[in-house]
Amino acid sequence: MLKALKVSNFTVFGSDVEFMFSPGLNVIVGENGAGKTHVLKLGYLFSRAWPDLTAQRLAVNKERAQAYLAERLADLFQVSDLSALIRRNAKGGAVLQAQVDGHIPTVQIRMADEPEFTSPGLPEAMPWKVQIQRKDQAGLLKATVLPDEVPDAAARNAFLPQQVLVPSKEMVSLFKGLIGLFDKYRDFPLDISYRDLAVAMSTLEPRDRPPLMSDVAQRMQSLLGGDLKLEKGELVFERADGSQMDISLMAEGYRKLAMLIYLLRYGVVERGSTLFWDEPEANLNPAALKLLAEALYALGSAGVQVVVATHSLFLLREFEILQMKSAQGPVNQVPNKYFGLGRQKKDGPVSVTQSTDIADIEPLVLLDESLQQSDRYMEANP
Repeated sequence: MLKALKVSNFTVFGSDVEFMFSPGLNVIVGENGAGKTHVLKLGYLFSRAWPDLTAQRLAVNKERAQAYLAERLADLFQVSDLSALIRRNAKGGAVLQAQVDGHIPTVQIRMADEPEFTSPGLPEAMPWKVQIQRKDQAGLLKATVLPDEVPDAAARNAFLPQQVLVPSKEMVSLFKGLIGLFDKYRDFPLDISYRDLAVAMSTLEPRDRPPLMSDVAQRMQSLLGGDLKLEKGELVFERADGSQMDISLMAEGYRKLAMLIYLLRYGVVERGSTLFWDEPEANLNPAALKLLAEALYALGSAGVQVVVATHSLFLLREFEILQMKSAQGPVNQVPNKYFGLGRQKKDGPVSVTQSTDIADIEPLVLLDESLQQSDRYMEANP
């Protein structure tokens, strides 16, 4: 689970911009170019770092972390020189810090009438601190990554479930052959998160029904009229009557809903996972977006950390409605956090405001523009 992220002079951000994340639902808003996707990618980077570095059961040290982080930063942000990630006109380099909690495997016992545990084990802190230093003055050396802090040996028994980043471009129609294309071509036009997601989706369906397949997921299945399935390395959409439909014939927004159901049914997203999603609202009609909001909220209550970046006022309102309803009813309220990214002056660095109440977030451009549109409508139609 991602607990905290602190960035200094990275891309558009100023000094000591800190994010304190909720274990449940986290929503990032801001105008275009404010760095929402960058926050998702950094959170994803550090959430994946430990399981990637320990996959071969090798000790994690600063030398291995340096090579890994330099490569991943370049691949996630699609830069050939890491100095491009340092904020323009900033003195010195960029500094990235993250606090990630892993899990120590623990025997968990509960009564039959008690709710499921939301954490797969005892938390274990995994701190990261990284500098990105500029080229030398002669311009002979590329920017370098210098890890100042990596998780120590005490975390060697900790594990992190699958961490998933769903990028803004719809993924289902791109799935076929995507991994091979990434591996064949050096300058592939998509960042590495697309390959990561394709690899994560290339798995066998578990025999038992995953516990995260909630009522909301079943309602989404009913809306779609079928399911995504993996057959011979290809994604196919199977209707309820057993017939198949070509993926290219599905509406793009429905492909996104189908992918979320797939991630849950195949166990890619599980309890303890962090699901990062960039603009989940794209190409979804309000009825489908309402279902998606319910699904993401339900995941937050079931032990999945959800971090989304959005431009949708409708999606924000749906999250607020769900939060208010859960405060009144039998469903547990999901811990939440809202983050607003913005600049105090036009070309200045981006800073963040954060709160558990969306009303405290400034600037909230999507709300401001919605109100101004209402005013323009009233003026145009007296």
